[in-house]
Amino acid sequence: MNAMTILRLKNSLMGRLWPARVAEQHSRLFLTPRHFPQKDWEIQTEKQAQRLNFADDLSALRWANSGPRILLMHGWESRATHMAVIANALVAQGFDVFALDAPRHGQSGGNKSNPMEFARAIVEADIAFGPFYGALGHSMGGAALAIACEQGVQIKRCVLISAPACLHDVLQGFARFMGLPANCTRQFIARIETEVGRPAKELNSGQLLSLTPKPALLIHAPDDREIPDSAVHNIRRYLTDADILQPPALGHRKIIRDIVVAERIQTFFSEGVTPDNAG
Repeated sequence: MNAMTILRLKNSLMGRLWPARVAEQHSRLFLTPRHFPQKDWEIQTEKQAQRLNFADDLSALRWANSGPRILLMHGWESRATHMAVIANALVAQGFDVFALDAPRHGQSGGNKSNPMEFARAIVEADIAFGPFYGALGHSMGGAALAIACEQGVQIKRCVLISAPACLHDVLQGFARFMGLPANCTRQFIARIETEVGRPAKELNSGQLLSLTPKPALLIHAPDDREIPDSAVHNIRRYLTDADILQPPALGHRKIIRDIVVAERIQTFFSEGVTPDNAG
């Protein structure tokens, strides 16, 4: 019996005896990002870009250029430097690229982080550096981009990579993975909704993006173990004209460092450039 099996059995028992306590513990776990030291290539990325601070507690990297502006938002427990391969591909095509650090990620401050906080960073970046021609979000960053568009951020093209279809599905999946029983799961989801400030079922990426239709590219690896690839098809139910790319064997995180994926993103954004939005 491995450690994860033991943990699930413990959560199943404790969650029945003390559901509120276990729900509170797991809501803190779910909403607290871990921080990992920078790797050498990230340090080099910092030297190649310009570090910008904005909105009091937020930070971003900019690869300045003369073309249309593109916003990049990373996923949970990631940071702006992790978007370097995509950023470099876009810069090579002439785009002016901004990669954000979400609250409590990278060099951004803030005392909490969740999809609404990620969306706040996008809205603040739009105020400080926009308007943006296009935007891209990976994982939770994709969900946040959908929320930010609902909140008024206007872009002409969007890319979602490994994005969840709905926050409620993510919470249910986390609870199943951790072995939480039904009553404990309900209390766990309720606590997350209180922290986020909206019902989890309302945070549906495809539905929110469909409110302001625009060309979209949806990218998701079939072997993604963090966000099942069924999510990309659920999103496309609302974005029927969206293109789908499903590259094999790239999982949830390697996908943003793949040069072929980066080149497809470069092509997608370039397709919409006209003399009016060329910079």
